[in-house]
Amino acid sequence: MNGDCCAEPVAGPVVDARVLRHAWTALGPLRCGDWPAPYSLQPPHRKETLAVLDEVLAGVYLAVDAEGRLRWLGKAHRDGGIGARLRDHLRHLERARVFTGVFVVEADPFSPPQAIEAAEGRAADAIGLRSLMGTRRWPTVTQAQWLALVTSRPGRRVVPPRRDGDSNGGGGVPD
Repeated sequence: MNGDCCAEPVAGPVVDARVLRHAWTALGPLRCGDWPAPYSLQPPHRKETLAVLDEVLAGVYLAVDAEGRLRWLGKAHRDGGIGARLRDHLRHLERARVFTGVFVVEADPFSPPQAIEAAEGRAADAIGLRSLMGTRRWPTVTQAQWLALVTSRPGRRVVPPRRDGDSNGGGGVPD
């Protein structure tokens, strides 16, 4: 992207414990990791922060300005993770000037992309962002749709190692 192609992101509410709780709960059973910690996007720390966030492959993020006001609620579910998504944002000079920090709610990277998208919309609704932050739009999903998405992922099957003479993997339960 080049220069100032977009308007400065509209300021939303201050990101406090209530806002973080809504973002945290929006991912439901797909959430993993700790309570969202703040990361600096100030120029001296930006490169280090983005490198750390490259390891977070899926989740919801809240970019804030110097006063702690929400400037962007987004999601990532892609190669390069949240770090790559934030780099996309920071190519816009107006966002690079305004975004000074970010909170990240990590999701299981095996989550369906549609579920992460739905969680972004649920977070926007819980925080009360619709029509508050200019032209920003978030996915709209009903409670039933969201529940179907966040519970639709296939469970991981962990099979214990086989022991000699045991045809069912040593777990006592047939395959």
